[in-house]
Amino acid sequence: MKIKKFRAKSFSEALTLVKKELSEDAIILSTEEKKGLKPYVEVTAAVDYESCQVEQKTGNFGQNINTQTLNNSKPVTDNFPVIDNTLSYLRNEIESLKETIMNMKNAGYSIYLPPEKKAVINYLTERAIRDEFAMRIAEKALNIDQIPSLIAKDIKVKSENDARKAIMLIGPTGVGKTTTIAKLSARDIKAGKKVAIINLDTYRIGAIEQIRIYTRIMGIPLSIVSSPKELEENLLRYMQTRDIVYIDTTGRNPRDETHINELLSVCKINVQIDIHLLISASCDDAFMIDAYRFYKKLPINYIDFTKIDEAVRFGSLYNLILTYQKPVSFITTGQKVPGDIEFVTPEKLLNLILQKRSYTC
Repeated sequence: MKIKKFRAKSFSEALTLVKKELSEDAIILSTEEKKGLKPYVEVTAAVDYESCQVEQKTGNFGQNINTQTLNNSKPVTDNFPVIDNTLSYLRNEIESLKETIMNMKNAGYSIYLPPEKKAVINYLTERAIRDEFAMRIAEKALNIDQIPSLIAKDIKVKSENDARKAIMLIGPTGVGKTTTIAKLSARDIKAGKKVAIINLDTYRIGAIEQIRIYTRIMGIPLSIVSSPKELEENLLRYMQTRDIVYIDTTGRNPRDETHINELLSVCKINVQIDIHLLISASCDDAFMIDAYRFYKKLPINYIDFTKIDEAVRFGSLYNLILTYQKPVSFITTGQKVPGDIEFVTPEKLLNLILQKRSYTC
C-alpha cells in the first residue's frame, strides 16, 4: 500500500494530483483545509489497499468523499523486498498504517470494510492487538481462520543451540529480573550445570540482599561489581570453571539516558554476552513500545515476558514482538523459585496471544 499526502490550492487541484500520481484507483483517506496567509488543502490518499472503502463521518464539506474499491490489487506480500530489507520495510509499513489511522481519526473519518475484514479487525482488537498491527493482518487475511498462520510468521523463538556462557537480564523497574535469574539458575543446577551470578544492581540494597539469599540457598558463587572492568574480570574468572554466568542489572526507567549509556558501556566489554530484555506482560505496552526508542541503542538478543499470570489479555506480546523484532526465549508465570518459568515454542506463544482469557497456572 502506498500512502501519500498532497497539497494544493483547492480540493479539485489536489484530486487531480492524486489521480495523476496514484491513478484512478486511489482512495482518499482524509482531507483537511489549512487556513492562514497562504491557505491550502491537504489530501491524504492511498493506492493498493484491498477492498477498503473510506467514507466521511463528520465534517463541513456537505458531501461524502468518493471512494474506489480495488478489485485487481496485488497482495501486500508481493511487494516485500529481499530479506536484508524486510525489517526496515516492516517498520515503515507499520508506521504508515499508524499514521493513516491517526489522520483519519483526527479528520473524522471511519474505515468501512467488508464483513470478513471487519470480523478480523474486531477479533484482533478484542485481544489487545494494536490498531496498526490489526490493520496489517487484515490486509492479508481473508477471514478469521487465516489469522493464526499470519501471526505465526512474525513469531521467532530462541534456538536451543544458540547460547552463550554469559547472560545478562535488563529491563524496567519491577519486571522481576532478580527473581527470574534465580529461576534460571535453579533450572540449570537441576540440569547438572555449574552456575555463578554477578550482580550489577548496586542501585538497590534490597536487590543485593535478595540475590544473596538465593545464592546461599542454591550454593552458588555471587560477585557484586560496580563497573564494566570489574564485570569483565569476574566473567573471565568464572568462565574458567562455570558453565553459565548470569548478570543481574539495575531496573530503571528506559527514558533515563544515563542508565542506557551505562548498559551500553557494559555491552562493550571483551566478553560475549547474551542480552535479554525482560518485559512484564501486565505492563502498559504503549510505554514499552515508546521505550523501544531507547532500548534499540543496545545490542539486545532476546525479549522475554514476565508476570504472564498477572495479565488479562496477551495481544500486547504480539505488539512488542513486532516492535522489537527479537526472538523470545522464555516466559515466567508466577513467583515460585524454582519453577514458574517456561521456555516457549512458536505454538505456545501463538496460543497465548490469541486466547481471550487470563493465563491458567
